[in-house]
Amino acid sequence: MTQVKKDTKIDYPNLLLIAGNGRNVGKTYFACRVIESLSKQASITGLKITSHIHEHNSKDVLIKYEHFVILQEKQITGKDSSLMLQAGAKQVFFVMADPEYLPEAFEKLSAYLPETPIVCESGGLHEIINPGLFFFIQSTGTVVRKPHHLIHNPIIVNNDGEKLKFDYTKIQLINNKFSFVS
Repeated sequence: MTQVKKDTKIDYPNLLLIAGNGRNVGKTYFACRVIESLSKQASITGLKITSHIHEHNSKDVLIKYEHFVILQEKQITGKDSSLMLQAGAKQVFFVMADPEYLPEAFEKLSAYLPETPIVCESGGLHEIINPGLFFFIQSTGTVVRKPHHLIHNPIIVNNDGEKLKFDYTKIQLINNKFSFVS
């Protein structure tokens, strides 16, 4: 994979990025439905990135530094990263990094990322990469609390509380690169 530099965004056409307007808007649900849909035709890697360090099982640790931890999810639990695994991802990585250390954490992780499709839930990764597709999930009728996401022209998906009415077949893979049929 290409090295990540702090001041230069790199293209990741094989990465579908999902951010949201806050907690509990349906980001993980959306990620899991995308994984379910696409895992029938390709090997999908799941990636969850958070800015908080959570308790974790030391057996899952892939890389650990003072300001970030990268896990390879192996447990079947209710955690978001485990839900991606249960949805059909071949492998799942969980990155916990202070925001200022995300570029370094992603650079370390990139050595483990495949050239095959990656479905990623992250609120900050769009600052350092250009994904193949970028989705922004929000609850219908709410004020956009994270407008900085919108400058990256994401595809906006509204959650009306009924499991995100969205046609997942519009997300397509061509040579491990994401495209969207509108």
